[in-house]
Parts: sequence; structure tokens; C-alpha cells
Amino acid sequence: MSNRLGFCFENGSSYLYIWCDMDKKVNALIIGAGRSGTTTLHKIMEQHNDVCFSKIKEVHYFSIEDLYQRGEEYYHSFYPHHKKEKVRASADTYLLMDYHAIQRIYDYNPNMKIIVMLRNPVDRAHSSYNYSVNYGYHNAYESFLESIEQEHQIEKEPSIIQRNNIGHFYGSLYFKHLNEWAKVFPKENILLLSTQELKSDLKGIQKRISKFLGIKPVAGEGDTVDKQNANAVPKFKAFEQFLLNRDNPIRKFIRRAFPPFVKKLIIHSNVVDRIHDLNRTKTEYKLLEENEKNEAMKFFEEDLKQLKEQFNIEF
Repeated sequence: MSNRLGFCFENGSSYLYIWCDMDKKVNALIIGAGRSGTTTLHKIMEQHNDVCFSKIKEVHYFSIEDLYQRGEEYYHSFYPHHKKEKVRASADTYLLMDYHAIQRIYDYNPNMKIIVMLRNPVDRAHSSYNYSVNYGYHNAYESFLESIEQEHQIEKEPSIIQRNNIGHFYGSLYFKHLNEWAKVFPKENILLLSTQELKSDLKGIQKRISKFLGIKPVAGEGDTVDKQNANAVPKFKAFEQFLLNRDNPIRKFIRRAFPPFVKKLIIHSNVVDRIHDLNRTKTEYKLLEENEKNEAMKFFEEDLKQLKEQFNIEF
């Protein structure tokens, strides 16, 4: 019998979770890579009748400690009550490089289906670099290639948020990260897709996802899908940092001051995502010169070699 009403407790205050199956596990995760088309992938999966996606695209339950400490009831509260969905899915692009979270996920659901979207590593790193500069995570270096020199100690950075925001080259070491996941989850539980495949063979990617998840392909699936999360810059960078930075003192004060049910309503209303959208305007990033691409690719040579040998993926 499904438990559709649950409570968890934090500092003596109760959170109320309304109309969600507390005993039904999430069984599919998009874990990254960030800046590789995961928002478009989410849009594709969300349209399938057999898939129930979390109310917000990315739920950082396994990757952010204070959210994980709230327990499974918190995680499950992001799902409305559905009678027949076969797949419950969420996304968290921090996870690909978050080795600490892998065992957490396995303990939660050892049968979890893991979906990974991979992009040419140089293009992904460059996109990540531009995003971080434009959104105020760090100042621009003299060149994109200079960011390699800033990442020597990034693997030791304890904050997964910081690793994600400034580890542009590190985040594109796909074999390094996937190898950690394959130590815990069998390879048949990991589906590797590519951004190029998403662009060139949408129907093929839809069929692969459906087969992987054990659901029927949607009849009449389209040949194209609108690009999601296109290149953008914030209109007001300081305000965007306030929205994004969980350690902002004002945000911490608000988290303490607001009653739990108010915070819950804000999270589940998607109002924060709407504010993000209103504060963004489209832009075009400066393209890399060919010599820059070639120089950057040297960083990935060994990782790409092992990626081909162990996972049969190449760019």
C-alpha cells in the first residue's frame, strides 16, 4: 500500500509532503555531463507518459550534504502522485564527478538506471568556462587555456558545487569519472549518449532511452527537438549569484527565517527557475580558434584513449 502522506523533521519543525508515493523509488538518473544537452534530454524524457520526472529538473539530493540529510521523504516529495508510471526520474549534473554520491545512490536503489550525456570534451570545457565567467563564479582568465593551470588541485576541492563551477577541464575527463561509476554499477545500468547523436539522430536516441528504461517508444516521436538551455548571460550578475549561491548569507538567513512549509511551497512552485529565466538573455560565445582546440585536446588524449577502450565512445 502506497504511503501518500509523509513527514520528515528538521530542527524540530515538520515538513509536509503532499500526495506522493513515499515507498516508490526513483529508478532513473541523468547524472551529466553539465553543459552537454542534459536539459534537452530531460525535455525528451519528460514528455513520455511512462516517465514521471521530478517537479524541478535537478534535485541535488545525493550530491549536497544538507539536502541528503533530510532523508528520502524529502527526495520523494518532488514527485506528484501518478498511478501507472514505470519510471521515476530526476537529474543532477553534479553527480558525474561526485564519487561520494555513487555509493549513496547504490544504497538507495541498486537497480538505478544511470543516463550520461557526453559532449566533445573541449567544447564542453569551453562552454563550462564561459558559463562560469558569465555567471560570476570566477573572473575571466587571459585565455580559456589558462584555466587548465588553475585546475591542478580541483580534484581535492571538497565542495562538489565548487568542483562543478570551476572544474572545466576536470569535468570533461569522462573515462576518469565513468570508471568510478562502473566500479559500483554494472555497465548495463549505464546508458551513454552523445550530444552529436542528439543533434543527428533524435529518433534513434529516443528509442535507445525507451529500450534502456524498459518502456515503449512514443508513437510519432519527432525528428527534431528545440534546443534547451541555450547560451545566455544574466542581466544582473550579482542577483543571479544570489539565486545560485547556497552559501550566500542572505539566503542562509531566509532558510532559517522562513517556516518549512513556505520553503516547500517556493521549491515546488518552480518560481526560482522562472526568475532565472527572466534574468537571462541569449548570447553567443566567442568560438575557439583551431590551434586552441588542438592545444586543449592534448589534455584529454589519455582519458579519451581509455574511454574508447573501456566504453567504446569516441569523438
